[in-house]
Amino acid sequence: MKSSDPEKPIKINTYSVSKRSQLRGKIRQQRRSFSPEQQNQASSRLLKHILKEDYFKKAGTLAFYQAFDGEIDPAPAVKKALELGKRCFLPVLNPSDTSLAFVEYTLGTSLKKNHFGILEPIEYPNNALASEHMDVIFMPLVAFDMKGNRLGMGKGYYDKSLAFMLKNVAKVRSSSKNTPTLIGLAHECQRVDGLERAEWDVPLDKIITDQTTYTTIS
Repeated sequence: MKSSDPEKPIKINTYSVSKRSQLRGKIRQQRRSFSPEQQNQASSRLLKHILKEDYFKKAGTLAFYQAFDGEIDPAPAVKKALELGKRCFLPVLNPSDTSLAFVEYTLGTSLKKNHFGILEPIEYPNNALASEHMDVIFMPLVAFDMKGNRLGMGKGYYDKSLAFMLKNVAKVRSSSKNTPTLIGLAHECQRVDGLERAEWDVPLDKIITDQTTYTTIS
């Protein structure tokens, strides 16, 4: 398969919840078509955009993820954050429910694959920190729109882990105390015209791609 152009966004009209699976399959196929060289270049460009953000400069605790299934790789940003003395965390599937725990990660942390094949720290439940105590959570996604709507892989792990933020979205967004800034990371081609927000979806504050940074609009 010929590699897709990472600078060309997919043009799609608003999708209902019932058509999410179709959209998910289309974009996952496109991002998996990127060559290793394209992925490395995208990660390097992503880092440059992240380093410009004030919230990254000020943050002490940041959650990242291990790239999987063609996701844009935040590994260079993790390395830089550690060099700056920040505490970095990776998600671990909570075996008792469909939520995530965040376990501290360093360059010496041992990782193992979970049942999805995604690497995660083996130290759980030690060195874990609740999502409420993160300064920034960098989130993977399949698709996003300009309103901060995020289409994930369909398992709902992040939605359940961030459900506390839906209790009073207006209050949460007006105060940074004990409230993580939610940043979606993606290839530019993962941007779509519109996504229908389900009642359990937590909107993103910003999305950073290999090409630019989007501040979401309400």
